[in-house]
Amino acid sequence: VGFEKSKIGSGDKELGYVIKRSRLRGLAVGSVAIVGVLAIVVVLTLFEVRFERRSFHRKLRKEEHHAASKLAQVEMELWSQYRDDIVESNEAQALLRSLNTSYASLQVRLQSTIDSAAKELNLNKDKATHLADLILHEVASMQQENVKHAKHLVDHLVSAGKHGASLERHVNRELVKDMEEEEKHIKEDEQEGGVPYDGPEGGHRLHGDHWLEGMHGGNETHESDHLKDLLEGFWFTFNDYESEFKDKPRSLLKDGHPVYQQLKDLQAKIHSPETPSEEEIGQALDKIDLSSVGAGLGSGRVLPAMDIVEELILIPKIPHKELTALEKDWRDGTKDSVTVFGKLAEWHAQGQLPSGWLAQGVKKEELEEEKEEK
Repeated sequence: VGFEKSKIGSGDKELGYVIKRSRLRGLAVGSVAIVGVLAIVVVLTLFEVRFERRSFHRKLRKEEHHAASKLAQVEMELWSQYRDDIVESNEAQALLRSLNTSYASLQVRLQSTIDSAAKELNLNKDKATHLADLILHEVASMQQENVKHAKHLVDHLVSAGKHGASLERHVNRELVKDMEEEEKHIKEDEQEGGVPYDGPEGGHRLHGDHWLEGMHGGNETHESDHLKDLLEGFWFTFNDYESEFKDKPRSLLKDGHPVYQQLKDLQAKIHSPETPSEEEIGQALDKIDLSSVGAGLGSGRVLPAMDIVEELILIPKIPHKELTALEKDWRDGTKDSVTVFGKLAEWHAQGQLPSGWLAQGVKKEELEEEKEEK
């Protein structure tokens, strides 16, 4: 390996082995090379190492971005379905309470009617009372049978509503998590020069119809922006809200104002174990003097009464200016649908956006799908 037998030491009297400096350097370089090769072999054995062309990576990111958009669409549809389950559960409980209340009221009115008729017809009081008891007994039997069947259905809906409430929160958390993850990838793509997610390499089209290339070929297939209809529905609801509740409501509807306190009390009832029905919430809203704060509902709103209460409560928190700017960026093509929706999901999770606005976006999407199927 380069060592030679030679005399060494003082006066060259002792026998030993020496190596030339050039050979020592070569031996050191060779050793390092061997260690390096072994390290590479170990890395290749333990880890999967892939070398990709930049163009392939860009195509891959386009596919991932497209998948994130589709995932967000599906998660929003699930979220909306769970939300509907909760509403149906509340309506069912309100219906059962109404049945019980109406029966109690019927007993009183029927007894009073029979007593009045007995007096007018000069009937024996005891016989009239006995007749009333027989009628009420039959009515009670019928009511008991109706309530038994209704309660079975209500219990099923209540169970679905409770399960839906839990799943709604879970889907919401997962949605925000997925959007945050995709946002990180978007920032990484921007640092590397950007990726035309929604258009061919020659030009960007960030929402509406866009083009996706196959990962292993040059053929291009036309795909639609999965979040476009959802966002259109959201922006329609937001702009409707902006036209109705601008200057005066925003300056008055806040803690300390009596109307705002009435709305908070109504919202507390909505979230109580005995949630009022949609009709009862609407009646309660009509009793609140919303016109005094510039929030009259005379022109009508596209939202259910429960969602109107929520958006009025959130007036101090809704980021109005940021939403207007975000819509402009989306329509200009400065920001794509996934980025915009990710921001909306973040605000919603922070309690700054009404759930009803996102629900209207899902309904808009469902209507467009129904039109396409016809």
